[in-house]
Amino acid sequence: MKFSKAEVDAIIEASPRTFVPFNKLVLSEDHQARSATAPVMSLPELAASIKDSGVLQNLVVVQAARGRYEVCAGGRRLAALALLVQQGDIADNYPVPVLVVPADKALIASLAENCFHVPMHPADEFAAFARLLAQGKSVEDVAAAFGVTPLIVKRRMKLATVSPQLMALYREGGIGLDCLMVLASVDDHQRQEQAWAGLPSWNQRPEHLRQLLTRGEIESDADPLARFVTVKAYEKAGGPLRRDLFSDDDRKAYLLDPALLERLAADKLGKRAKQLLSEGWKWVDIRPRFAYDEYVKHGELRKPRRAPTPEEAEALKALDTRIAALHEQMDALVDRDGDGDAGEGVSGASEANDAADNDDASRDRAFLALESEADGLEEERKARLEALTEWPVAWMALAGCVLHVGADGRAAIKAGLIRPEDRADLAQAITKAAEQKSAGGGGSAGDAKGDADPARGSGLPALQSLPSAAGATTRPVHSEKLMRRLTAQRVAAIQAELLDRPEVALAALTTHLTLKLLADPLHGAYRLPNLLAISATGNQHELRGAAEDIEASPAAQRIEADRVAWIEHLPKEPDAVFDWMLRQPPQTVQRLLTFLVASTVNGITGTDAGRPVNDGLARALGLDMTRWWSATGEAYLQHVSKARVVEVVHTVAGAKAAGPLAALKKDAAVAQAEQLLAGRGWLPDCLRVQPDADAPATGGVAFDANDPARTEAPACA
Repeated sequence: MKFSKAEVDAIIEASPRTFVPFNKLVLSEDHQARSATAPVMSLPELAASIKDSGVLQNLVVVQAARGRYEVCAGGRRLAALALLVQQGDIADNYPVPVLVVPADKALIASLAENCFHVPMHPADEFAAFARLLAQGKSVEDVAAAFGVTPLIVKRRMKLATVSPQLMALYREGGIGLDCLMVLASVDDHQRQEQAWAGLPSWNQRPEHLRQLLTRGEIESDADPLARFVTVKAYEKAGGPLRRDLFSDDDRKAYLLDPALLERLAADKLGKRAKQLLSEGWKWVDIRPRFAYDEYVKHGELRKPRRAPTPEEAEALKALDTRIAALHEQMDALVDRDGDGDAGEGVSGASEANDAADNDDASRDRAFLALESEADGLEEERKARLEALTEWPVAWMALAGCVLHVGADGRAAIKAGLIRPEDRADLAQAITKAAEQKSAGGGGSAGDAKGDADPARGSGLPALQSLPSAAGATTRPVHSEKLMRRLTAQRVAAIQAELLDRPEVALAALTTHLTLKLLADPLHGAYRLPNLLAISATGNQHELRGAAEDIEASPAAQRIEADRVAWIEHLPKEPDAVFDWMLRQPPQTVQRLLTFLVASTVNGITGTDAGRPVNDGLARALGLDMTRWWSATGEAYLQHVSKARVVEVVHTVAGAKAAGPLAALKKDAAVAQAEQLLAGRGWLPDCLRVQPDADAPATGGVAFDANDPARTEAPACA
């Protein structure tokens, strides 16, 4: 039987409304239409609202035995009242407004309250909070009335200040709440609207929107200078900033005065600079942000390391011995495959290894414990070696250092730099010291070892780098700044001309890739300047390093055959490649470009987590790895544990086939498994093409393996 809304309203209108003491109310088990699903408002929030404003909507009840009333609609309000009674905020006989309905109409009334209720749009809630505060209520009062924190009230207030145009779009579902919170982080409506309009439809992500809105601002928790100065010091100096109420870190801010920030950093570094000068350095430069270009013409001294004392040498030797033993134990754990005999004959295997033989989880814990101890000892060894290095006073008198803020937000020192004007003095001092050593006929330990550096053992610095001063006195016709300005104009003009010449652009790109990836047989190609600002690196060397059997694979043989063929067709001189490219039919250039792009495909990784970086490309190609690879002993089974071999066979051939493998030695189990898996087309997850989670279940481009346009690959052995 179906009731209309009018009929339900008539039932409710005919029912009496009254007040019932809270202690006379019980939750009905027979007449509840709503199950215990996640509430829109938490019980503490609802309780706080009732405490502040009372029960604004009556509960729906039916009369029960012994003067009690069963609640069939309003169970959450009843639970919130119980919480207030428990906390002592209201009496247990608190009068609760109720609507009394007949028992046979109770379920209908419960349905009416839930089905015909239209929830408030979040935008209305934001506006209501703003009106409450406009009426004179404090943030704390509103927070207490609704059982939320003052921060939540401030956030809802902030959302209410978003541009009306964008708020209307939010009501229509055109903007998500995550993006609305980013837009609310700035107060300028025009800036909000421009930022949203600047987002492409395919990239309307909150993080990209935040990048647009914060361009030119300095993040307090990400910028090294901001972390070094601290937000507190920046604010104390009167620096303007903007805080993001929607950040999880309430200390995060965006600093708006970069010049003030750099001045504060320089002032803070000044104290340390005075200390460095007192230590004997000839000069100290303060640079809040270190720029390598400023010091490219400076020479650099090599910080010397003194010989360790017998006690220090003994301590270092002990550390090296222990670290080597730990790495040996870690290797032994990795080599164990769980068949009980893999660890035999391994020297230095620890008790932790023996205890972990039959339990993968225990082996993992043992490995992590050994790794943690080894890392700690490596840090100790590094600290001991660092303690052996120090700058001699005589060296410091010839050089200086740059005090700057490092990437970690701490003061950092670039020491031992020689200014260009001090090079002559340094060379003269080194020559004089060498002449004195030669005239005295004395030798040092460094001489006995054939040390070619005349400064070593003389108390004068050894050079790590010293740029040549040749031509330093010749003034160039154009300054570096002017040359950059002129050549930038040239590049821009070439780019504009190239817009209307796609055939030239294709040839230029293919030429650039050719010279990058096929440079070995073209003598002198590596000396040519880059035509385009594009980097390209073939990964054949990386493939061979990652898989020693890659050259025998059908895919690698196919790629190598194409590579050899293209090299035979190319001109032998690199200068002739571009002209040759222009004379080729477009189809030839396109095929060469396709080969070169294929040679750059990336995706080698040491982890087995997450979606592969080249998964989209694999889907586009309709990749079927069973045409190129199979799980043979050499390709896979010998390199995993016996337990994994049994698991794979169990998955492919069933428990009956996998059971006997557990009793075999590893080699025998691998041989048997290889036969069971032959021709089954099993692949590990990392070789499977993952479906596109964002793609529709049907439709899209279909790939036909029998299409003659697809290159047939030889079957895997």
